[in-house]
Amino acid sequence: MPSFRRRSKTKPATAAFTLVEVMVGTVIFTIASVGVLSGLLQARKMTEGSIYVATATTVAQGYVEQLKNMKFRHLDESTIPELISQGVPDSLIVSPLPADVETGNADTDIVNTRSIDINNTPEVAQDDLSINFVVYVQDITDEANGVGEARRIVLRWDYTDNSTGANVAVGNTLYAIRSRIPTF
Repeated sequence: MPSFRRRSKTKPATAAFTLVEVMVGTVIFTIASVGVLSGLLQARKMTEGSIYVATATTVAQGYVEQLKNMKFRHLDESTIPELISQGVPDSLIVSPLPADVETGNADTDIVNTRSIDINNTPEVAQDDLSINFVVYVQDITDEANGVGEARRIVLRWDYTDNSTGANVAVGNTLYAIRSRIPTF
């Protein structure tokens, strides 16, 4: 008697994802993507803030270096004459010396504001970095103690950082000493 094998009429099983597995995978991928994207956006904001601080510090240090290297007699003027510029007059008005140069005196401080186009978009003034500078020059000559003609230069700068969406005050104070005899 011949042996007959019965063939199965069911289709062989194939590997596949169910709809539920696809949905769960999509949700997990979306959550991970949102986390990575928010991290990248936060890093960009922090980088932008660092660029603003570095720019403001560099400009302030440049002013201090120019003040240290100009003719000594100009330090006693109420307006520091034109500094090295790019074709635009760039003088600074000196404020009367307050009791505390770190905090200044809102009634007597003269603010010198400079706008810097960091993003290289001259037609869009809203994205410029607007830095406020206050300059103090103090005569620290003390012949009795062996200090010849000398001036203490104080330059305080600040700006409002909005790179994170909140207005945050950023600033610093730079100090330098300049004697009549240049010391390098």
